[in-house]
Amino acid sequence: MNKREQKTQAIIDTAFNVWSNSFFYNTSLSSLADALGMSKPAIYRYFKNKDALLLAMKDDFISKYQSLLEKSKPIKESGLENFLMVYIEGPVRFFAENYQYYRFFVLQLLNMSQDVELLFKEMNGEKENFLDPGILVHYGFTETEAQSISGFILSVAGFLLNQTLFTKSLFTKKEIDQMLKAIRVIVLYGLAGKKDRNTGIDYTEIERISRIEKNDVLPFNKIFTAVAEVIADKGIWNTTVDAIAEHLDMSKSSLYFYFDNKEQMIKDVIGSERDRLNELIVERIVKFESYEEQLYCIFYVMSSYFLLKPSIFTIMNWLRYQFLTKSTKPVDHKLEEFSEYINLLTKTSSFNPIGFPAELIAEGLSFILIHGLWECIEKNNSRENLKLRIRNIHQLLLYGLKGNLK
Repeated sequence: MNKREQKTQAIIDTAFNVWSNSFFYNTSLSSLADALGMSKPAIYRYFKNKDALLLAMKDDFISKYQSLLEKSKPIKESGLENFLMVYIEGPVRFFAENYQYYRFFVLQLLNMSQDVELLFKEMNGEKENFLDPGILVHYGFTETEAQSISGFILSVAGFLLNQTLFTKSLFTKKEIDQMLKAIRVIVLYGLAGKKDRNTGIDYTEIERISRIEKNDVLPFNKIFTAVAEVIADKGIWNTTVDAIAEHLDMSKSSLYFYFDNKEQMIKDVIGSERDRLNELIVERIVKFESYEEQLYCIFYVMSSYFLLKPSIFTIMNWLRYQFLTKSTKPVDHKLEEFSEYINLLTKTSSFNPIGFPAELIAEGLSFILIHGLWECIEKNNSRENLKLRIRNIHQLLLYGLKGNLK
């Protein structure tokens, strides 16, 4: 590298570190200039504006990620278990050890481009990776099963990596090793363990008993629909009261008659939907005895509710990664509030061999289900494929890959 290239790289590296500390909410060139010990105009000699720098950071991130994939490329003939674990361990360790890249990916790139599939294609390039369902088809899985498995692995790893997304702490070496061990156990054996597998689950009967109708969901609300549509377009953080008021064709002061601020608006709307969803779950879950059946009942009710009311599903999908405030600590309306009844299923060691807190398991189950549903909907899967996907997620969560091999 010549001196200019070295300085350009130094600016990129410093931007990753400085902006990561503010969770990529504050991406001002002034804070970057202070950290570099140079003037803001001096940065413009290397990048014409902030957007150019962010694109350079994206290229730098993708280059490093592709280099990682090349170094950790496994051999297919080594067997499915070893093959997948090599692919999984490399990216997870890379992101956990270089958390500024993970924050950039989740908090910046997913905002820059909501086409997640296209983003992954850019990241992976021409290289094979564990997210490619074609690799799993090679081992005898159907296309739907392969998509479910790749999505399951991605969401398990993503959920565990997210645990320090909005804190000042970073993963220690011990925590990274524990995370990789947890991913291996969950992916290969599930939360119940292969030895406990219940082969008599009647999915059709559970779906019949758990079915919800249009009149079960809360009536559509004009303000709620506007909030959801703006969030779908802009994301949680970039949704403003001005944008919602404009979408409703009403004054901002009129909205403040009902709500104190945007956070209360979203929280109140979500709260009412959450309460209704939990009522529907309670009404149906008591009709089943085993935790396997109860868990699928919860999944089926949640997915049915989301499909009947896509607006709440849009918000829940955003909440997988983003919080309602720019706080550096979790707020009191995260995903587990939609999953409080899953806590009842995760108290026993038979369902939780890793020993995670029940609340964390509940939040993770919601995260994984919502990821799988969203992926299906984005790809315009049929209702039948969607139902198969939910069943596959349920089986993978309980018994892992080992319990789902033919």
